Amino acid sequence: DADMISNPEYIGLAFGSLFAILSPFATVPTFLALTEDQTSEAQTSMARRACLLACLVLVLFSGLGQHILAGFRVSVPALQIAGGLVILRVALELISGERRRLTPPERAEAESKDDIAITPLAIPILCGPGTITTGIILGTEAGDAFQHTLLVGIIAILYATTFGLLLLAIRSSTWMGPLTVRVIGRLMGMLLAAVAVQFILNGLQDGLLEPWLRP
Repeated sequence: DADMISNPEYIGLAFGSLFAILSPFATVPTFLALTEDQTSEAQTSMARRACLLACLVLVLFSGLGQHILAGFRVSVPALQIAGGLVILRVALELISGERRRLTPPERAEAESKDDIAITPLAIPILCGPGTITTGIILGTEAGDAFQHTLLVGIIAILYATTFGLLLLAIRSSTWMGPLTVRVIGRLMGMLLAAVAVQFILNGLQDGLLEPWLRP
């Protein structure tokens, strides 16, 4: 397929966009705040289960993306444009430093629970609407079964990395200050904004311009 993206390019696109929107470093302060009254063993168990659940949810949506679109009669270009707008909003939140803040009802619900692994940690913090949208788009961008396999591997690596960072934070919660989190968040926001704009441009080209450019 002449339009199929090469494997190295696909790896770069998938890893870069998912790493930016997951922003593992930005998850650490929220996790520590929500589990500060728990023992280190309980924190580790919650982090492990949350990362595993978020990984499974994202793999599921990225693999079933085409079927989901077909069921709702949504075209890939339409998802690229809509998804790009959603991801762009997330990017702007990262740049402005507003990412990873729970709403008062979410925080109240979390504080009333002994186990926050499923919600709000796994969903929506580790796997929210923007992450799911990115996974679906990347699934539709995959040109063959091998690239789908690459995507699953990248998702697994990213959540394993996130778990490693959370585990490191549990053992030494002072290793990363607020300033570091803000700087990393803004850098990831800039990268994610570029990815979002590219998704929108791809959607416009495939959905609006390509029919006019055909001979």
